Amino acid sequence: MKKLMVFVWALMTLFMAGCASEKFYVGGSDGISKMQLMWEPRTWYGEKVSNTPGVSYMARQGKFLYAARKEAKDAFAVDSYQILKNGKLIPLNTFRIPGNTGYSHISLTSDGKFLLGSAYSGAFLDLLALAPDGKISKLHTRHFFKGNSIHKRQKKSHPHFAAQTPDSAMVLVADLGSDRIHTFKYDAAKGLTPGESVPVTPGAGPRHLSFSDDGKFFFSANELNNTVTSFSLSKGKVAMVDSCSLLPAAWSGKSYAGAIKSIPGKRICVTNRGNNSIAVVKYDARGKLTLEKIFPSEGDFPYDLEYVKGKLYGVNMRSDTFVSWQEENQKWTKKDSGMVRRPMCIVSAE
Repeated sequence: MKKLMVFVWALMTLFMAGCASEKFYVGGSDGISKMQLMWEPRTWYGEKVSNTPGVSYMARQGKFLYAARKEAKDAFAVDSYQILKNGKLIPLNTFRIPGNTGYSHISLTSDGKFLLGSAYSGAFLDLLALAPDGKISKLHTRHFFKGNSIHKRQKKSHPHFAAQTPDSAMVLVADLGSDRIHTFKYDAAKGLTPGESVPVTPGAGPRHLSFSDDGKFFFSANELNNTVTSFSLSKGKVAMVDSCSLLPAAWSGKSYAGAIKSIPGKRICVTNRGNNSIAVVKYDARGKLTLEKIFPSEGDFPYDLEYVKGKLYGVNMRSDTFVSWQEENQKWTKKDSGMVRRPMCIVSAE
């Protein structure tokens, strides 16, 4: 009987492992959890893979994961991890960010040589050198920004996001404080060379960016006026094209645009934090924008998004929820949900 029970338990474990799919890492106040969709019962299940708290943003490339976090008062760091085949994380090293401000956003260069860290409060962009084994080796360069704009939160520069363009030739920085998009030329040997700085509508507050599949356009989720703006991108030159609201016409409360993701069909999705919804915006061949639809975020304060294999995934920070949606008959339908403590960011684990 004992052998039979062991066999049945092993069979159930194998079955459950085989039924798990759609894995993601979610970072937040309690550390990093690996979320996976379990089919019996059908729910998102979170397994803690790092107990290091205070995670603000994550970035992944291949078998390496990086997490920016607050370490203590006026002390911030970035942790590097190796991802095992079972999704567990092995800590590689911790890089203490010089100074007393941390990163609101991090991303990786396509060649795996550098990590880009945007310091909202510090008004600078860091370029951290990465070793072949995934460890963060040193601070390569730090670029400071100046400027302001008309909103009460725009008394100084606030770089909120930085990422490489799809052709890897440039790095673009969304500066919420100065209402500008800063451009840099990227070189694997030299790093970043500053280029032009393109203005956005005063008071908009560009927060995060996303790129079209063909690389001809990019889009800015503007936090302060809850809009999205399209820009053309050609031969290293950037030009503003169009803007549109992300909110229902009758909305009168406070809301702030947050995460932005490009999805198929020449569309982008943006979170409305306050209206607690996700806006779908379509763009045409010229980059002109049209608000297509708005659907509920199924939680409070939708903070981050991912789009993988035909599904949209998001986290609602204030309601501690992880949600997935699928587009069916031109309607976005909630498929599954789960709980995770104070989620701030999400990356695919597959």
